[in-house]
Amino acid sequence: MKKTADSLNRILGISLLALGGLGLIAAIVCRVKGYYPLGGNSWIAGAVIGALLAAGGVLAFRRAYARMSFAKKTGMWGIIFLAPWLLGFVLFFLVPMVREFIFSFENVSIRPTGGLDEEWVHFSNFHYILLEHPTYVRELTETVLEVVLYTALIIVFSLLCAILLNGKFFGRSVARAIFFVPIVMATGLMLERVSNTEGLLMAQSQDEKVYGAAIISRLLFSLGVGSGVVSYLANAVNDIFKVISLSGIQILIFLAALQSIPPQLYEVAKIEGATGYQTFWKVTVVMVSPMLLTCTLYTISDLFLRSDLADTFKDIAFKQGQYGRSSAMSAFFLLAVLLVIGAYILPLRKAVFYYD
Repeated sequence: MKKTADSLNRILGISLLALGGLGLIAAIVCRVKGYYPLGGNSWIAGAVIGALLAAGGVLAFRRAYARMSFAKKTGMWGIIFLAPWLLGFVLFFLVPMVREFIFSFENVSIRPTGGLDEEWVHFSNFHYILLEHPTYVRELTETVLEVVLYTALIIVFSLLCAILLNGKFFGRSVARAIFFVPIVMATGLMLERVSNTEGLLMAQSQDEKVYGAAIISRLLFSLGVGSGVVSYLANAVNDIFKVISLSGIQILIFLAALQSIPPQLYEVAKIEGATGYQTFWKVTVVMVSPMLLTCTLYTISDLFLRSDLADTFKDIAFKQGQYGRSSAMSAFFLLAVLLVIGAYILPLRKAVFYYD
């Protein structure tokens, strides 16, 4: 009987809280919009009724809450704190994404009097972007290749920088601050100035010798390294400004992960006679592997968000009025993002180690 009464109190409390919250939201919306269906002060009555319903919900739920176990209380508060994010995700991400996917199969136009005219055109929008548009496939391919290549480069560079900054040396705080500067520089005018400076240096360098790429290329070729690997590494050296500007957050995440590794693990490895190389792969990399997964996901998302394809979507939608084709481009772009994330994350998940 007590369990039944507690369940009824929980249901009643949640229902009254929901109704009270909706009443308060409706009253606020009516006040902001100036819409008073029951008179000039009807919004005040709605707000009062909503507050009373919410208060009744709190009182009905209070008795049941006192008898809940700690695990249930923790789970309930977790849901409560997660609810705003879930609501925002559904309203501002999931619903627009579904609408965009529907628009990709339609010819959408805006009526002069307001509203949308939607005409089902099947796969004609996808046929246009894949076979008729002059630059979309090329730009999408270049973006995907850039993301795939730069993700690995940024992750390795960030991890190595974090390991260096985690060491004990004079001026460590200053060095950490210097490596955090790219986060500030990666916005607005500062990034544009740095990019222009890089372009001038590249233009004045003879055969890209400013960054030492030519020396590295000759060295690797003499060691018998393939031309594809040499070209990739040479381009990475030449794009060092871009790599640094995209690595700030990842360096901080890896640095925090390195500082959370228990020192006893390194002591045990030293007692067992492990070399520095073995300690790096068997202790350091293993212990930061969860953050490796996080940084990889962040890097992929960040690189795709910086793509110039977003400007292409906007131009086609808002300058040319082709909303259906813009939605098809966005849908195909989202598919490419998911494929790249899956190609990176699925193999990494098997190598992740969670230390309890």
